[in-house]
Amino acid sequence: MFTNENQNNPSGYNSTKDIVQVTIAPDFLIKYNPSRKRVLQLIASGWSNASIAEDLSFSTKNIESITTMLIRIAKIHDAHGHLNPRARLVGKCLHAGKLKYLPSQEPPNELLSEDQTATLLLVSAGLSNKTIGKILSISEKTVESRLNNLFLQFGINAKANKIINPRLRLIAAANARQNITQEAFEIVWQRTNNVDLEQVVNNPADLKDAVMKIAAKLVEEAPRHRDNAANKQQQMQLAQRPYINPAHAPSLFNRLTQNQNPQQTARPQDLNQ
Repeated sequence: MFTNENQNNPSGYNSTKDIVQVTIAPDFLIKYNPSRKRVLQLIASGWSNASIAEDLSFSTKNIESITTMLIRIAKIHDAHGHLNPRARLVGKCLHAGKLKYLPSQEPPNELLSEDQTATLLLVSAGLSNKTIGKILSISEKTVESRLNNLFLQFGINAKANKIINPRLRLIAAANARQNITQEAFEIVWQRTNNVDLEQVVNNPADLKDAVMKIAAKLVEEAPRHRDNAANKQQQMQLAQRPYINPAHAPSLFNRLTQNQNPQQTARPQDLNQ
């Protein structure tokens, strides 16, 4: 498995909130080509072309060429502008079970609304803003406004587009923090994959109802998920504290005090008085 080990964004961008680690199965789509796997991995974690090029010491045009090749290998076709090709590529990898976002230690700070959750579900499936708007019966500008609010809630710097791709980073952060369950994603994916999206967009009522029902369920479960995430984070923090076995305390005390003057050193039993 390939792991994104570089925890620092290139080009001096520094944000601890939206760094995401991704693992990817080595036999998926791009066998025996580490550079292509690395490109796919960094795309999935939300890096821009410029950042990926810097990481691999390639030109930006080379990265664009590799990305285009990956999209073609993944058989992602869209003649009507219904898909966001890179987001769809990430969605297809996630659906195939060949891509995994490492869970974030940071639980979501703010709970999402049903409208935000529905938008995020469709973004994760790789649909374009225009298509999301038609499915949810809202304008494209409203979709953009919702995404901007989601960027703020997830701590994503949407203006750092030379360093990150905000839309892809949003997908990565949402999956890493498990705001969207795999089951919910699968339902939306099945409703938008291997179908005539033009027909779906022209008759969006069924998909809209399905997405809103999924969103309502996720919103209902969100407080419990947030509490569980916070408890896990607290447990991890406690586990990282130094622990001394009581049986080892006398020998540890002797080692720490062996070079001191015995007359000035407190005995172990005195420490309890």
